[in-house]
Amino acid sequence: MTTSTDSSKRLVTSDGATISYSDRGAGQPVVLLAGFGCNRRHWAFQEDVLVEAGFRVLAVDLRFHGDSESPEFGQRISRLGMDIGELIEQEQLRDAVLVGHSMGVSVALAYIDLFGCAGIAKFVAIDQSPRIVNDDEWQLGVRGVTWEKIPLQVTGREPWGDPGREPAKPADVRAMVAAAGGIGDFITSPLMALKLDHFVSDWRDVVARISVPTWVATGAHSPSYPHESMTWFAETAPQASLTTFADSGHCPHWNEHELFNRQLLDFIGTRTHAA
Repeated sequence: MTTSTDSSKRLVTSDGATISYSDRGAGQPVVLLAGFGCNRRHWAFQEDVLVEAGFRVLAVDLRFHGDSESPEFGQRISRLGMDIGELIEQEQLRDAVLVGHSMGVSVALAYIDLFGCAGIAKFVAIDQSPRIVNDDEWQLGVRGVTWEKIPLQVTGREPWGDPGREPAKPADVRAMVAAAGGIGDFITSPLMALKLDHFVSDWRDVVARISVPTWVATGAHSPSYPHESMTWFAETAPQASLTTFADSGHCPHWNEHELFNRQLLDFIGTRTHAA
């Protein structure tokens, strides 16, 4: 593992992939997991606030994202969950707060499925249903996604969700997203294989076994999920609460980042912890 002056670190996983992450501050650890197509720089509105509040902040580039390696193996949410487990072990984290957005929530649920809630104190889940696909038994996944349409939707040949619901991004959000950059074409291998696994995975049983306080956050105008989906999440996790941000869609931690950050600190606590 190497550490640079910009706080970047590396984890070499048990299957030989290199994961990049930043590590700033001191105190109780907060681990930030971005969504599909995003990277650790997309937490720009949260990192400084958390560090200044007395937390140690580890923002992760998930496998295939950002500065992390994109190998031709491990295209499964469960493997990404294992990566987080190995990062937590490498850094010897205790009482960590896991914060996930979109697919990052699924990665956190995969971690909990593999390791339970040992080592984590609280969990924040931002706008992600535990199951994406809709059928006769489940109608709380991504709008318009069905088993019949998945082959076309995963490969980008048919739309999914309702993008028209998403509010316009404020100027500071547009600037942050532009500065953070992306990973290019999500349709090519191995990202398409990871996207398929993300679409078909089902983490509902894990939600019911979350044994730590959980905060579910969503936007009133989410283009992906009906509000009932986030209500289900909050009612199924044993110690959960739900906040709906009135002027946001899929990314309340961007569009309403000042309000989001205040409520995030209220949830995890602002007291500085010993390292």
